Amino acid sequence: MRQKLVHRNDWEWEVHPEKRDFFRELGEIFHYKDLLLRLVKRDLLVSYQQTIIGPFWILLQPLLTTMVYSLIFSRIAGIPTDGIPPILFYLSGIIIWNYFSDCFTDVMHIFLHNARIFSKVYFPRLIVALSALVTRSIRLGIQLLVFLAVYAYFLFTRQVAAPSVLIWLVPLILALTGLFALGAGLIVSVLTAKYRDLNNVVQFGLRLFMFMTPVVYGASLVASTPYRFLFWLNPLTPAIETFRAAFLKQDAVPAGYMLSAVLLVFSLLLTGIYLFKKQEIKVMDII
Repeated sequence: MRQKLVHRNDWEWEVHPEKRDFFRELGEIFHYKDLLLRLVKRDLLVSYQQTIIGPFWILLQPLLTTMVYSLIFSRIAGIPTDGIPPILFYLSGIIIWNYFSDCFTDVMHIFLHNARIFSKVYFPRLIVALSALVTRSIRLGIQLLVFLAVYAYFLFTRQVAAPSVLIWLVPLILALTGLFALGAGLIVSVLTAKYRDLNNVVQFGLRLFMFMTPVVYGASLVASTPYRFLFWLNPLTPAIETFRAAFLKQDAVPAGYMLSAVLLVFSLLLTGIYLFKKQEIKVMDII
């Protein structure tokens, strides 16, 4: 068979891949908002399929955990709760910690749990991470209603003071918590997709991280220790302490701690988005 050789200079068309525009790709997310809503609906339905009490687990999980923590850490271990009723103290910490932990875990597994979808059809992969964030935010909203119901009981029985002016910061600290989980989760998702052993290490580290967060103790417990700087460097510390200050303690968190948390969270978020967008195609080739 005779083959025709074509010299390079005879080419009329040369096809190159389109140069990726980072900001244009982020803008694509808005055009896929319907997909985002469908993913949120799917996650909500799948979460409680084949369960007996279904969505009521959203209410029971923080309440049961609060009861166990009140028994172990307050009554048995005698850890002070800064004069706050133990139920409200632990419930406030548990709700915010669970929100962070659930968002982080969902985001860090997006490559491993969605590999089949990612390899078949194109859409901005970041939407899956955002859908996890929205789904967990809905659960958070329901659990906050539980907290407000318990808080209302203690307020009407005059066991706690009325909310302070810091209550307007609550939406901001909840958003900060979600963005912290999103940024850290995106970074870890790339690493765990390449190195599966890291998944076990991160799960173990997440359990330890809870004890570096004021869930079962207050900031006053570490105020006189040399580790208080590291304690406040954790973005969840000003988030939980501000939430408790808004409803229960009336003492504002120092602005410097809040500012450092905001800077750290946005640094993590930008790093996570950049790393995720840069590595998503390479990761899909190896999973």
